[in-house]
Amino acid sequence: MLTGRERAVAEVDLAAIRHNVRRLSRDLPPGGQHCAVVKAFGYGHGAVPVARAALAAGSSWLGVATATEAEELREAGLDAPIMVFGPMTGAELALAVAAGADVVAWSGPFVEEARRLGARVHVKFDSGMGRLGVNEAGSRELCAAAAAGPSRLVGLMSHFATADEADTAFYEYQLGRFTRLAGELRRAYPDLLRHTANSAATLRSRASHFDIVRTGIALYGLAPANDDPFKDDLWPAMRLTSYIAGVRHVQPGDSVGYGRRFIAEAPARIGIVPIGYADGIARALTNRGDVLVAGRRCRITGTISMDQLTVRLPDDGGAPGDEVVFLGAAQGQRILCEDVARLLGTINYEIVCDVGARVVRRYAHEQETDEEAALWSAAREAGERARASETRTEGETG
Repeated sequence: MLTGRERAVAEVDLAAIRHNVRRLSRDLPPGGQHCAVVKAFGYGHGAVPVARAALAAGSSWLGVATATEAEELREAGLDAPIMVFGPMTGAELALAVAAGADVVAWSGPFVEEARRLGARVHVKFDSGMGRLGVNEAGSRELCAAAAAGPSRLVGLMSHFATADEADTAFYEYQLGRFTRLAGELRRAYPDLLRHTANSAATLRSRASHFDIVRTGIALYGLAPANDDPFKDDLWPAMRLTSYIAGVRHVQPGDSVGYGRRFIAEAPARIGIVPIGYADGIARALTNRGDVLVAGRRCRITGTISMDQLTVRLPDDGGAPGDEVVFLGAAQGQRILCEDVARLLGTINYEIVCDVGARVVRRYAHEQETDEEAALWSAAREAGERARASETRTEGETG
């Protein structure tokens, strides 16, 4: 049976992206800015459409990992400030500067090359992440070097290692180190932009917000702690679907798929679905993962192959052409990215980043509706009243 469906579609709800930006910006201090992190093809969602939606909702900055990612945003006509977070060769640094992007520095030679090219520089302080970055003394030295021109010192940044964990001790340690150094360097460089908050820290504590927050996973409506996004009023943006291409009836002893990893013990209906591990459906979900078929939960049955997988259908449901949902909701049922990640012993980041290039991306709600704008305006006004009330209370009790 031929259907009008495409074999695999990741539908991205841009209204959800806009909502998440506004949610993440809700508690920022006056003048606080939001950086939408759209590296890695927008965590699998599509960097350019997500960036456009985020900027429309109030994001001031875009964050990427590579110079070519910055170049892609510029070629799409986006002129917002861009930070390139990752390591770069000399050629990549030149490409980033040519794209008008800010760069992140953590070594003397890099700053010297950035000065030669007239780059805008953010110095990375290692407050405890233990990857790239320099200590307090190194941060002071690099800030002074970047500020000497013709480069420009723009910011001081760091990154949290455990902001998404229940135990806050190390998070507080990192925050304390950054707060002290950022205060000192802000006095030396009054225009310095300070930023260290990721998604988890942004949601956890206003003390981490400083001048810019950089949010990635929460921007896409996914929970930083890999638990429940809805508890933080985040809306998952991606819905990943395929369809039933055919139905087989198997009898006891019949097997399905490579390695005969499913052998029927009773008569069963098996749906063949044209999506596989090349599309981002992890092979480790074989005989373990669930999907929604016409709104009913069904088990992935048999080995997931590169381009196809099979599911056990109900005796009374599931027909060629029916939608199969891997991430998202259908008829009152829902499969969260976090559900799949926990089953695989990984994190939600990996699930969406693994959605393959040949999966068609479709974008819903590209334009904001009057209703959406009105709801946001009401929420913003309520937030401003709440912050004003908190400020008065602090003044009375201070």
